Amino acid sequence: MTDPDSHPGIPPTRAALRRGLEQVLAGEIAERGPLRITSRRPSPRASTYLADVVRVRFADGSSERLLCKYAGGVDLDPASPHRGLAHEAAVYDRVLQAAPLSLPQVWGSFRDPGTGEFGLVLRFYDDGLTSAQASDHGGTTAAVRWLAELHRWAESRIDDPGWRILDRYDAAFYRRWLDRTCELARPLAAEVPWLEQVAAAYRDRIPLLVQERPTLIHGEYTPRNAFWAEGRIMPVDWETAAIGPGQIDLAVYTFDWELEDTRELEAAYAEARWGGGAPAEFAETMLAARLYVSFHWIFSGSFRSDVPRVRSHLEGLLDEAIRWGILPEPASGTMMASQEGPPPDDA
Repeated sequence: MTDPDSHPGIPPTRAALRRGLEQVLAGEIAERGPLRITSRRPSPRASTYLADVVRVRFADGSSERLLCKYAGGVDLDPASPHRGLAHEAAVYDRVLQAAPLSLPQVWGSFRDPGTGEFGLVLRFYDDGLTSAQASDHGGTTAAVRWLAELHRWAESRIDDPGWRILDRYDAAFYRRWLDRTCELARPLAAEVPWLEQVAAAYRDRIPLLVQERPTLIHGEYTPRNAFWAEGRIMPVDWETAAIGPGQIDLAVYTFDWELEDTRELEAAYAEARWGGGAPAEFAETMLAARLYVSFHWIFSGSFRSDVPRVRSHLEGLLDEAIRWGILPEPASGTMMASQEGPPPDDA
């Protein structure tokens, strides 16, 4: 889930990039000699931000391949959980630095004094895959086990002073996405007679998310962001990191998966996080998290004038409501699902 309101601009000049890399790699330069940029090309991996794959060579003949991400030109919706590239850099530096988990190598960040351009520099992994692409190597199971280990490690550390940079999800935050979706759906009211029933199911379950023991969450832990390289999970794109219930990350990761696969991944997560079965309230909290993810899918003001995108979002919300038993299967393939069926509390 990337922010549709982002508009990548122009990447920094070669001179500006070199200045930034000299800041970030000052320690390496002290040991290996001055650097020069030998190649630079756009990153093949789609992102909210412009990014380059850059090779630098030091005077001693050694070299490094870098992924350089740039914040310039990205217009974030203030209401969105996206906090920007500088926030992601701070999460790596102040929150994740002590985590006993596999993470991508982060060289550092820079802000060009001439342009104000902010950049984040990581190692570029030639063999990188999404965890789903690495499923034959156990990537999907490894991804949810990594997630469980993160949540278990972090839940006792959320009051660390360095973690004050993180937003803390509360009832108002969860309601925001419900209200926004209902507002955007108003022009399509005749097409979505089922929406209020699904909204009520979510509204009733928001207290479960608020009451759940909070931990550090990635916020957009998709199979793409659960990056696989060198035979292990190395999650990337931490700009939505926050304090909230771990079930949100699991709901994002398993969004739209086959039910059988979803249940297997939930069991793997529970075993890794709690050493056995899940707590009694886990299933209902997972449903609340899945509803949050479905309503949260709209977070861009540009949707206001984009009726086809709103309709597409609502169709996805309907699919999830049917999938998890909040609504019955419709008689046809339209959004005109019957409002009859089990009440939300029976879902």
